[in-house]
Amino acid sequence: MSLIVTAFLVFVVAAAFSLLGKGGGEFYIPIMLTFLDLSYFDAAGLSLFMIFVQGLSMVAVYSFKNRLVDWKLALTLAVVVGISAFMGGFFSAGIPPLYLKIAFSAALLLSAYFLLLGKEVKNTGSGKFTWRRNLNGKEYTVNLPLLFLPVAFAAFLAGMVGISGGGLIVPICVLLGGVPIRIAIGTNTFLVLVSSFTGFTGHLARGGIDPKLAAIFGLTVVIGSQIGSHMHARVQEKAIRKLLAFILVLAAFWMLLRAFII
Repeated sequence: MSLIVTAFLVFVVAAAFSLLGKGGGEFYIPIMLTFLDLSYFDAAGLSLFMIFVQGLSMVAVYSFKNRLVDWKLALTLAVVVGISAFMGGFFSAGIPPLYLKIAFSAALLLSAYFLLLGKEVKNTGSGKFTWRRNLNGKEYTVNLPLLFLPVAFAAFLAGMVGISGGGLIVPICVLLGGVPIRIAIGTNTFLVLVSSFTGFTGHLARGGIDPKLAAIFGLTVVIGSQIGSHMHARVQEKAIRKLLAFILVLAAFWMLLRAFII
């Protein structure tokens, strides 16, 4: 019975988070720890596998159907995200989960605050590391040096905690990179792929995952993510910003609740 409940909740989270181009690891891990007999490290590894499968499902919709993936930016940031997430996943075994949860929760709350504030960096300069982009009718300028270090930190921390890091990477791209929120969300679906895969391999290098649970939850997140990804285009941009901020706050408090109470 607990497995059925877990699968249902995973489906709901996959659908809701895919609407925002996110992996949902902030909730996958607490759900599995609540209903299944798993250690935090095992749940984190399984979560990263689920997010990787979900990322494959999401990127197909956001890129080929909605045309919201900035591939030049995605491939550039993927190098930073991939290395950082792998290192985070590899070194996670030696750090108490409590400290990781507190740090990530604080970062999520800060991101939500600035998203609701509506203020972001307007990049108008030029140079070798400043890109002027035009995608799907949106024109914007990206200053890469403003993105690299914050994105690397977010991916490293995400790899440690066992999530994709989209809760931080999307706000970073919007607030510091000047990327339109829909394109930031679409681009993040590819970064979810890279972050979760490299973070998962880092975890796998220190231990395995349950293949039965991986198969069940992998199929579940594919179904949920297809539903959520197709719903994205129907939601207004202002509503997306508010919904993302709400999800970040909810995820932060849920993670803290799991850390101190449950």
